[in-house]
Amino acid sequence: MSPARSTAPRAAIAPLLHESLGERVYRTVRDLILSQVFPPGSKLNVEQICRDLGVSRTPVWDTMRRLESEGLVNTVPRHGVFVLNYGADQIRDLFAVRGALEALAVRQAAGHLDPDAHAGLEASMKEMEQAAAAGAIEQYSRAAIDFHDRVLGAARNQVLSRLLDNVYAQILVLRLRSLYLPERVESSVAEHRELFEAVVAGDADRGERLARAHADHVLQDALEFTRRAEQDR
Repeated sequence: MSPARSTAPRAAIAPLLHESLGERVYRTVRDLILSQVFPPGSKLNVEQICRDLGVSRTPVWDTMRRLESEGLVNTVPRHGVFVLNYGADQIRDLFAVRGALEALAVRQAAGHLDPDAHAGLEASMKEMEQAAAAGAIEQYSRAAIDFHDRVLGAARNQVLSRLLDNVYAQILVLRLRSLYLPERVESSVAEHRELFEAVVAGDADRGERLARAHADHVLQDALEFTRRAEQDR
């Protein structure tokens, strides 16, 4: 009697492998964009990406469509695929959305901040203050990003998290997420301290107002940074 054959359907395995490959391609290209290997406004050579990654066109084009849906690239008919590159008006729109979503994150975080989230926020706040006192702008920027990520985590809202992650990715592509002008660090520390105190106190209304004001101040920094960068070209 011959051995029993496996009853696992072979056709069900291939899509899983294909999905895994597609996800790896997506993560790789997305990381290259977020790390500015492909800078804002640059054209993506799809054929070269296929050769570099050793894959066919299908997962790469699937990646391009997915990145376009996230607002990280833009397909121009008969010209190709280009990395996001916003002007001043679009930057204002992006930060308006950021302000609204971060205000909601602060409101929801203030509503149910647990001890672990409280401790994490406090650690980020202390790191920001120490970095600012030492004039360590890069360290301050990382701590500020961590602070906002912790507020978002404390909000416990997966839909909000996905939306804000998308906004943060677009800001990162534009090289604006970790931006802090040296002359603005002292006031930025004060703004984050006020946000921290509002969330810890459970004052959702005050926290929401502060979050919107902070996003507007960061917008002004972003516009100034963009203006200076254009002057240096």
